[in-house]
Amino acid sequence: MKNNKSLMIGVVFCFFISIIFIMVIVWEINKSIEYDDMVRRMEVKTKQVAIEDNRDFSIYETMVGEDAREMILVPEGVFTRGSLNGGIDEKPQQEIYLDAFFIDKYEVSVRSYEKYRKAADYVEPSVPFFQGDENILKTPEYPVVGVSWYDAVNYCRWAGKRLPTEAEWEKAARGTHGLVYPWGNEIMENRVNLAGTADGFEFMAPVGSFPMGRSVYGVYDMSGNVSEWVEDYYDQFYYEKSPLMNPPGPEKSRNHVFRGGSWDARSADIRSGKRFAATPGRKDSILGFRCALSKKDATEKAKG
Repeated sequence: MKNNKSLMIGVVFCFFISIIFIMVIVWEINKSIEYDDMVRRMEVKTKQVAIEDNRDFSIYETMVGEDAREMILVPEGVFTRGSLNGGIDEKPQQEIYLDAFFIDKYEVSVRSYEKYRKAADYVEPSVPFFQGDENILKTPEYPVVGVSWYDAVNYCRWAGKRLPTEAEWEKAARGTHGLVYPWGNEIMENRVNLAGTADGFEFMAPVGSFPMGRSVYGVYDMSGNVSEWVEDYYDQFYYEKSPLMNPPGPEKSRNHVFRGGSWDARSADIRSGKRFAATPGRKDSILGFRCALSKKDATEKAKG
């Protein structure tokens, strides 16, 4: 009887010891989970601080064009054009001087293009092949696509503007120090609409959807979303013989330049220095445009 009582006491003691041991383990696990959560919160906070956009775009003069669209002044001065590590047509990397010019803050939208088209009784944009919902191509907030170089030129003329030169486009995209991307030198896929759906869009996005991806002047969508026609003819070796002040582009060529990558582009192709070329009649779902105007011409227009 005495042995059975001792055995029972031993079993109860072991049971309580086991309970305490399990409680200690659970406490340690909870403590570890709480610590891991704290570390993750700190990491997220650090990343948020790292990508926070504290740039002051209000320092740049703006104006409203004849098409009622906002434009941003890119000041006169030197900027770094070309790339040391890019394609052969991006070499040599050089310091180029440009007079001051205004450039559209946003890509030309379907809404703006429709306003022009109806006023000028102009043809509709056309996309030969598009894998997505074709309603996107007619949605007012989206960038207009399916426009040729000629179409882009005609719109800009109607708006009292012109297409930007290739050098103007590049300066507006990368600033004076030759940034790889409009926002900096590191790829940040949350700042741009490129190939894939990680950015939230399978195809193009409404203009201005990526405010963190603005260039140093506050210009939207200079990388990704849709590529953009510029004024210049394309010459693979133009940089080797280009003037260092206000380069006008080659005199003649079969193709015209477009810049900026698109919603269908890889990260390597959305660099600000990347050059593309196509025949001026090309129309497809990756190509849109924006307009520009020299400050001198804007001043003269303002005087009447």
